[in-house]
Amino acid sequence: MKSQISMNKGTQSIQLEIGIPNWSGEHFKTYQDEKMTSLPANSTMLTKRGTAGIRSSVYPKSRPRIIPAGYRINSAKGTATRTL
Repeated sequence: MKSQISMNKGTQSIQLEIGIPNWSGEHFKTYQDEKMTSLPANSTMLTKRGTAGIRSSVYPKSRPRIIPAGYRINSAKGTATRTL
């Protein structure tokens, strides 16, 4: 899949070949898990724009989040409530 990227305040554009077009949901979680397992055990990953680091062995693994029945969420700028 090709994607068009704008550069130089929108005056130029280039087309890039993108392997995974969707970085949300399960696609990203499986990709992240694959990359985390391929890292050496004590490698350091940079966080917070490169000012802090964390070891890959203590980095939390991604887990599916279970939403309990009857969970209430706010919507419409906080003026309405929905029950899942």
